[in-house]
Amino acid sequence: MTQPELGKKIVELRKAKGFTQEELVEKCNLSVRTLQRIESGEVVPRNYTIKLIFTALDFDMHENPSQGFSETKFRISDRLNQFYGFVFDLFNFKTHPMKKITILAVTLGLVFTGVFILSSESKAQKAEKAIKAIEEAQNKGNQWMKEGKIDSVLTLYRDDVTVFPNISGKAEVRLMLEDAQDGGFKLKEFHNISISVADSIAVQKYYDVYEYRGVEYHQKGMTEWRFTKGKWLTVNDIMNNY
Repeated sequence: MTQPELGKKIVELRKAKGFTQEELVEKCNLSVRTLQRIESGEVVPRNYTIKLIFTALDFDMHENPSQGFSETKFRISDRLNQFYGFVFDLFNFKTHPMKKITILAVTLGLVFTGVFILSSESKAQKAEKAIKAIEEAQNKGNQWMKEGKIDSVLTLYRDDVTVFPNISGKAEVRLMLEDAQDGGFKLKEFHNISISVADSIAVQKYYDVYEYRGVEYHQKGMTEWRFTKGKWLTVNDIMNNY
């Protein structure tokens, strides 16, 4: 119930009890002027004040839901009023300034710590997802190479890919893969050493063992991946036989 219905209801209940304004305020510990302003609809009293008045008038808000009152709503509203009062007082540094500054400092510290932890967890989850996607792409590439599916392997490279020291672009990478296939390339082992992720860039370190034209090679490599159009693609690949 809102004003002016609230004021009218109080007047109705007061008269039904046979109370004057002076008699009612004495029971509620209010001023006559305050009650007059409430009854005339000039002000909206705090919920605590409304509860005092209704108690003095033997009006049970919980038993009269049809009148637009709810005990639960009043309790919630009272808690909110207390909270707002606490916050307002907390930022009033005229009283107990050092205590309030300490409370604010501790509260802000806890808030920033929570935000930092959530941010760190989000980054860790993102990095974990990227690593998994890169490992899956690498495994597919190795399998496609074994099966001679060069077109499929090329889908893992960006158009501006560079394979050091002297291969640049997908066209030259295709020639490299075709030559490897013609030379009987066989990948015998592949091992991920590490994958580091930073935003849309990832660096993979690996070593592998392969056979080419009947000779076995041991190779170390480092691949730079870039997140491009929704997937991770190779943009740079450095390989070194040892």
